[in-house]
Amino acid sequence: MNSGLAYIGKIIKLEPIKDADFILSATVICGAGGKWQGVVRKRDFSLNDLGVVYLPDALISPRDDMKFLEKNGWRVKMQRFKGVRSEVVIMPLVNVSLLNFLGEDVTDLFGVEKYTKPVPLNMQGIAKGQFPGFIPKTDEPNWQTVPELIDKLHGKQYYISQKCDGSSTTAYKRYGQFGICSRNWELEKDENNGYWKIAIKYDLEKNLPEGVAIQWETCGPKVQSNPMGLKELDGFVFSAYNIHKHCYLQYHELLALCKLIKMKMVNTLGVGKFDATKFTGGLDVDAWAKGKYENGKEHEGVVVRSQWNEEDGKPISFKVINIDYDNT
Repeated sequence: MNSGLAYIGKIIKLEPIKDADFILSATVICGAGGKWQGVVRKRDFSLNDLGVVYLPDALISPRDDMKFLEKNGWRVKMQRFKGVRSEVVIMPLVNVSLLNFLGEDVTDLFGVEKYTKPVPLNMQGIAKGQFPGFIPKTDEPNWQTVPELIDKLHGKQYYISQKCDGSSTTAYKRYGQFGICSRNWELEKDENNGYWKIAIKYDLEKNLPEGVAIQWETCGPKVQSNPMGLKELDGFVFSAYNIHKHCYLQYHELLALCKLIKMKMVNTLGVGKFDATKFTGGLDVDAWAKGKYENGKEHEGVVVRSQWNEEDGKPISFKVINIDYDNT
């Protein structure tokens, strides 16, 4: 059962697009699904109309009225039309029985699944077991869905880091046992496996402290088209977790850990005190997400995170996707 990928939304703003006769820029609210911008056909919507809003990484079952998604493999991706940002797909609401259900999560009702990055052949391994339950999985929410976190971060020390488009990897040491995991599985040791190659390269079985799980993106040749242009596989650390204390390492602790084990951390693009009043959909949010990898290619986006744990042993964090990024 899936959730959080499609909602009943309401059009609260329609604006013309320069040199476009048949499309409009639309702002839509989806209750718990957040507030988004999309591009719609003029003939399909008027102000205050309801529609079905498909969020980024929604994977749609093939259908005639959404043929335009076929070129993307039926995946919803952020993009631009006539230079105007379109973060979601907004479709007319045909099922009149849903007219009174603004904000309703209709992911399962419409058969929507979540897009997951394909695992390259050099990363596939033999599963030892499921991903360990004593380590949280990582999946940063899009900023559009968590306005309450933006408010909570106001006035707090934060840092902003570059998103690396690779394959999520976790290493842990717990009561002397060492393990390597993909996003969903713990893997048997295999020196030819891409995840294990990083662990061996940095001798993590020896160097990783007891009671710590470290999480990184494995990037390089044959991984997500290698947007960073790396010549060999490498790992870029983005978080670490204290297994025994049930909390994430804070920013200064994460820096120290990376130095200890001699692993690269994802690039830190800025630090400071967060001002929520400057972080709105109307104030050049593209400027937050835009940037390039060292090879000059547009990067995937950024993660904004508090330097300290704030609630339940974890930092406040969310991602901002670079709408000009193309990983095809």
